[in-house]
Amino acid sequence: MQFYLLLGLVFALLVAVFAVQNSTPVNIRFLAWEFKNISLALVVLGAAAGGAFAVFIMGLGREVRHAWRARDLSMQNLRLSQRLSRVETERKHGGSSQLKDTE
Repeated sequence: MQFYLLLGLVFALLVAVFAVQNSTPVNIRFLAWEFKNISLALVVLGAAAGGAFAVFIMGLGREVRHAWRARDLSMQNLRLSQRLSRVETERKHGGSSQLKDTE
């Protein structure tokens, strides 16, 4: 995790240096929009920020799926632990040896 943080910081530094060194005004056209005399540094930093935001959104979806899966597995673990306790109690007290499936 620390490696990726360090790598991200180095990349951000390189983008910032590139943007500062290329601050020439440019004209940008995108679909129906046109921006005149925008600093190339702003364009580069905006593109980098947009890419970082896209990666964040995709990673957020993945983290939510992992959290749901972890919650489901925790609940399953709890059910199985309770079932195991019941079986051990029955066995200890000489109860029936058949397992009752409560799921």
